[in-house]
Amino acid sequence: MKLALRAVLVSPHFLFRVELDPSPASTAPHPVSDLELASRLSYFLWSSMPDEALLQVAEGGHLHEPQVLEAQVRRMLADPRARALVDNFAGQWLYTRALDSAQPVSRYGFDEPLRDAMRQEMQLVFQEFVTGDHRLKDLLDAPFTYVNDRLATHYGLPRPGTQTMTRVELKGHPERAGLFGKGSLLTVTANPDRTSPVKRGVWVLEQLLCKAPPPPPPDAGGLAPAVDPTLNIKARMAEHRANPGCSGCHALMDPLGFGMENFDPVGRWRTKEEGGAQVDASGELPGGKTFQGVVELRAVVKEDPDLSACMTRHLLTYALGRGAEEEDRCTVRDISQQAEGRGGRLTDYILAIVRSDAFLRRRGEAEAPTP
Repeated sequence: MKLALRAVLVSPHFLFRVELDPSPASTAPHPVSDLELASRLSYFLWSSMPDEALLQVAEGGHLHEPQVLEAQVRRMLADPRARALVDNFAGQWLYTRALDSAQPVSRYGFDEPLRDAMRQEMQLVFQEFVTGDHRLKDLLDAPFTYVNDRLATHYGLPRPGTQTMTRVELKGHPERAGLFGKGSLLTVTANPDRTSPVKRGVWVLEQLLCKAPPPPPPDAGGLAPAVDPTLNIKARMAEHRANPGCSGCHALMDPLGFGMENFDPVGRWRTKEEGGAQVDASGELPGGKTFQGVVELRAVVKEDPDLSACMTRHLLTYALGRGAEEEDRCTVRDISQQAEGRGGRLTDYILAIVRSDAFLRRRGEAEAPTP
């Protein structure tokens, strides 16, 4: 028994998801086998090994058939194990995981029950996009959320009368709709003691528009302390935007972050900063488009032509377990167009990905030249 267990535990087939290339040095793409496809599909949707039903289809050699593949995807998404997309994909893409290490200063009243409620809120909202009929783009302005009494009080919403997370409509509270009104996102994109338009702006650029700015120069410096309490953070950051070495990036990042300035470092609504300065949540993007506040900001982002392709890029990266490369540009565009043409739901994006050559095929790697 010991010898058999030892052999299993050191086998590459136990330690790795093995995908074999007939010609390992050839860069010509070839289809993955049905069993390899079953593993790709299962680890994409469930973060775990295939179940018996999926293995039977793969062993019968039918998984590559388009109708069979689609049927398996729909079955797997309806399974409770698809919760892995919420915990793992959404946890990474929407920064929900980062909430575990957020430590706002004590004056904001942030505690563990609030942290837990914020985490559950984002997870439950995203779960509706896994199982429901919502377009993926509607994550930006979904007119509902999940709260308990603790979180509702924090947001200034009517209390549902329970500590259990309860689905509520956001009529009369448009500022809370969609991702930009979620306390978890607003907390992890702030500093412990103040908001950060830069962090919030960078999150929008990287996670929704795939337009990540270059890293700051070594001598960029931080935000100077407020000398005049009547100056809001937008006025204090004008120094960065005036510096030629900083202005290019800050002109992209800052306006997006300013649009969320009505939310404090833990996501509470405010009209004045702690020092008494009036919040200025207006912004102007490099193309000249202007907005006032978070409601208009999310409309601008939702209309951005790069949004669908960026969401595709993040989902494809998660599905393949590798970063999207320049050669994937056409694949990302085609998947995005197919998904939006079929209704734009998360299911449509997933089906377009698993039908793509990027998911169904692989290739070897050319040997590096000998030095």
